[in-house]
Amino acid sequence: MKTTILSILVFTLISCDATTKEFIGTSWKVTELTESGKTVGVTNAVILTIKSDTEFTLKLDVNNCFGTYTITGNNKIKLSNLGCTEMCCDSDFSMAVSNALYKVSKVNFTEDRATLSGTNVTIQFEKYDPLLNAKQPITTETGKFTKNEKIPTEETTDIGLIVQKDEDENIADGVPTGDFITLYKSPCKGNCEEYTMVMYSDGSVHYTGKFNAKIQGKRSVKLSLRKSESIFTEFAQSNFKSFADKYDDERIMDIQNTYLTYKGKKIEIRYKNNAPKELKALLEKVEQKAKEVLELLKKK
Repeated sequence: MKTTILSILVFTLISCDATTKEFIGTSWKVTELTESGKTVGVTNAVILTIKSDTEFTLKLDVNNCFGTYTITGNNKIKLSNLGCTEMCCDSDFSMAVSNALYKVSKVNFTEDRATLSGTNVTIQFEKYDPLLNAKQPITTETGKFTKNEKIPTEETTDIGLIVQKDEDENIADGVPTGDFITLYKSPCKGNCEEYTMVMYSDGSVHYTGKFNAKIQGKRSVKLSLRKSESIFTEFAQSNFKSFADKYDDERIMDIQNTYLTYKGKKIEIRYKNNAPKELKALLEKVEQKAKEVLELLKKK
């Protein structure tokens, strides 16, 4: 599997006065991440394992990373390299931990606890036994990435081009008028689903599933007017045009791009943690609505 080498601050869970031998083979789980005084919610396990007196691995929820470490004295951490696989897509929490490592400069520990700290960042760990946790998978999606990818050919992307006309009131007729919000999810090197969803203020939603999408082709549904009005009210009250055109962190490995468009303003949100709070709230509302639409389409 291809890897990309990123230069980051690497850490270990040992002090300068202790030998590394007793830590070789041990694993440590992130229990808390604090950035600029704010705690980032833990949503999945991120596990660090000391492989040798110079090497470590870091398991995110999807990708696996590896690197080397050295201690320079007074519990300070020396700059090193990290390599990570490029499957898609790690959680926001995993990406936040990866990003926080750039700021780490010191380590303190006890027998079963450790703290990595640096400029405006603190990462708390507890000792982790992989054998005891082997029967409790980190994610229910284990094995998900072994399925064959759909190839983005004309045949696959045009499946469902013609909407079936029937008496189902959920099927939208024609092209709606009025305001609309467009959500686009890009493909990636892993199994990210590529699709476009155009949501109209009258409740109509037009969907196009492309590369790796479980639902292929062009489909349409119609949600209740009440559900649609609330999200459009929030967009209208926001200062959407004032947001930057892009929110990213180039140090983060392969992840899915998200594009959000409203009233001619298109914003690329590749790394959500760097987006302002108001924009993140709007995106989460749109993504929740998209999940509802996908559930409706699966029943068709």
